[in-house]
Amino acid sequence: MFGNYLITAAILTMAIPVFGFLFSKVLELLYRVLRSIIGEGLTYFLFNYVSFPGVYHHELSHALLATVTGAKVTKIVFFHPSGDHLGYVTYRVRGNIFFQAIQRTFTSIAPVFCGLLTSYGLFYLLTSQSHPFWCSGLLIYLIISILLHMTMSSQDFRVMWKGMPLVYLLVLVLVWLFDN
Repeated sequence: MFGNYLITAAILTMAIPVFGFLFSKVLELLYRVLRSIIGEGLTYFLFNYVSFPGVYHHELSHALLATVTGAKVTKIVFFHPSGDHLGYVTYRVRGNIFFQAIQRTFTSIAPVFCGLLTSYGLFYLLTSQSHPFWCSGLLIYLIISILLHMTMSSQDFRVMWKGMPLVYLLVLVLVWLFDN
């Protein structure tokens, strides 16, 4: 019986990071295929400049979940392409070790979590009613932009793993409590 709790907690804790990892691999493959067809420069431009709303959404997601979980956001850079990142958010964790673990983990997975929610909401809006052509095009553009930046960087994964053991423990306790 306790084994079921362990497995359920693992699934609940790891679903979004695993999805984020797999989705980033799909995007890497898409990038490579597109690069082989239209070249590096145009592919980079499409993925990183044309889809700039996705970059903003990505960084706002980090900032939102950092704030909601109690961390103090100290800096947000929405679009400053350099090195291996287009933007970034810096924050300071606060509270006891459990709150810090939650802040690190949730802030790290924010682009995937918020990207899924926002994309679903925009897709629902797109398909639930009739829109003028330009509005449908705008919604599709926003969905694609968000999906292209619904990834976790290597830094996000490093920070996530710092908090993940305690988050897993908390989820395990919650799973046990809800079952009893």
